[in-house]
Amino acid sequence: MSEEEKTDEEVSLNSEKKSNSPNLPPVRAPSLVWQYYEKVIDDKGVVLHVKCNFCDQKYSAKTSTGTLNDHFKRKHSKIQPKGVGSIEAAFNNSQTRTTLPGKNHLDILDNLINWVIMECQAFRVVDSPSFKELIASLNPEFQVPSRQTV
Repeated sequence: MSEEEKTDEEVSLNSEKKSNSPNLPPVRAPSLVWQYYEKVIDDKGVVLHVKCNFCDQKYSAKTSTGTLNDHFKRKHSKIQPKGVGSIEAAFNNSQTRTTLPGKNHLDILDNLINWVIMECQAFRVVDSPSFKELIASLNPEFQVPSRQTV
């Protein structure tokens, strides 16, 4: 069967088989705690360790943002963080997924559904990690619905 005779479904299934890209997790916004730390990088671009901007305390490159936040709260609680509120509030806010208010969210959802239908896209396109990454880069607050919802 020639490529022209194949249905969209067959072409789509064949291209999925060829794909070697791993399933990547959704892209998250970086934690606000990073404004108080510096990543020390070697000449090859490898992160050696993380250093506190206030006391030069060093942490492993694999240290979690929770540990960095705990250090800041314990050792530098009197320092007023950049922006409004405390580092704890900023940390908690950065870890909370938000959704857009009704109208804007619905407008984006309508446009997404129209695009899927008008461009004859498979509903599963919305489950693609690269599609989710694209949408997150355009609007990090928009939650892409599942293919069952679309």
